[in-house]
Amino acid sequence: MRKILIFVLLIFASCETDLDLRPKMQISTEEAFSNRENVQAALTGCYDALQLQHYYGRNLVIVGDLASDNSIANGTKVEYYDVDKNSLLANNILVEGIWADIYVAINRVNYMLFRLSDVSFLSEDEMKDYKGQLHFLRALHYYNLVRLYGGVPLKLLPTLNDSHENFLPRSSENVVYSQIIADLESARINILNTQTHRATVEAATALLASISLTRGNAENALLYADQVLQSFPMLETSYEALFSSNIAPGREILFYVPFSATDKNRLAEYNFPNTLGGRHENAPASVLINIDTSDSRKPLIAASYGGKYYTKKYADLITGSDRVIVLRTAEMYLIRAEANYQIDSVGNLGMILSDINVIRNRAGLPQATSGTFTSLRNIIEREKQIEFAFEGKRWFDLIRTGRAVDLVPTVTQPWQMLFPIPLSEILTNTKISIEDQNEGY
Repeated sequence: MRKILIFVLLIFASCETDLDLRPKMQISTEEAFSNRENVQAALTGCYDALQLQHYYGRNLVIVGDLASDNSIANGTKVEYYDVDKNSLLANNILVEGIWADIYVAINRVNYMLFRLSDVSFLSEDEMKDYKGQLHFLRALHYYNLVRLYGGVPLKLLPTLNDSHENFLPRSSENVVYSQIIADLESARINILNTQTHRATVEAATALLASISLTRGNAENALLYADQVLQSFPMLETSYEALFSSNIAPGREILFYVPFSATDKNRLAEYNFPNTLGGRHENAPASVLINIDTSDSRKPLIAASYGGKYYTKKYADLITGSDRVIVLRTAEMYLIRAEANYQIDSVGNLGMILSDINVIRNRAGLPQATSGTFTSLRNIIEREKQIEFAFEGKRWFDLIRTGRAVDLVPTVTQPWQMLFPIPLSEILTNTKISIEDQNEGY
């Protein structure tokens, strides 16, 4: 049994590039997927990929704020300064690492989907649930890729060896998004799981709300956000409790990545100042330091120690057990508010203000009462910036709205809103050449 489980883990092992993803032990597929325990171990391996260091284990979360106006590079790592300056090269460690780790995650999903066809002992409901969860994960992976890099190779089958037959050209953003949406619709139909550290129907619907807003479909964003809020309307009473590793995930969290001392993340280490035992690579920018002192979120977002500002959203320096939240109810309120704003109906004014004030009320702020749509847009944007600071969302909001050029001083050209395709991919993938590189790189 131990050998079987080792195989399952190794087939899902992290490698430098997706081209290295292949079995490391010669144990038959039939043996590896011979019982429920091994199939569950394989699914756990798919979720564990979210913990990789260039993914939710650290760098994707950091980059989502560092590339924006939310935070600044403050330590010793050159690659972080390049992201902060929005001056990236195709061989930047973060550009390469995020791409590679997400494709590791995709390959795990594709491998399991491929091998589930060999499994006969699962019930129909069990099979549907597994496939639904896997489709959710693949959709999340590609959503992160397409927002960072634009069109990417759309791999739907596992890479098992180094054959050039595994190489794929870049698919267009439209094609990638079509697959993402198809996977999420499958997830919504098939998922039976209700644990929020695993995919749920509500998490898939919430992701569709985010995608719809990104794609400029305000009507669908409104529809999906409203569906989530019908099932999960409540926020945590305490903003701080959301991020405490000592408090069980509550009613607001729709999907999160758990960590423990065994598979720790290093967010606290990279955010905390040196005087507290951290590296202080990623520090709040003035736009967060200057949050109103009456805002109850500020102590968590821009704490101060010895004149150094840092976020306390990830505070477990010892074990790195802080959970990383991917989707939560608060985002659905603000997506619904923004969607109603974009639909631009005067009759939506009351609903827009109501959703904004759900967030502001918890923060201890006065209710928004603006009656002009222009100022409402700024209020929604600012509430999103503060509410989700250091959760890796700000950059994606700015590129979605086209506001990066207006608000990030180092972004002067539209092409900077995409990362370059990694140099390693161009050098190894025979279907992608330098001519396929993103504009400006």
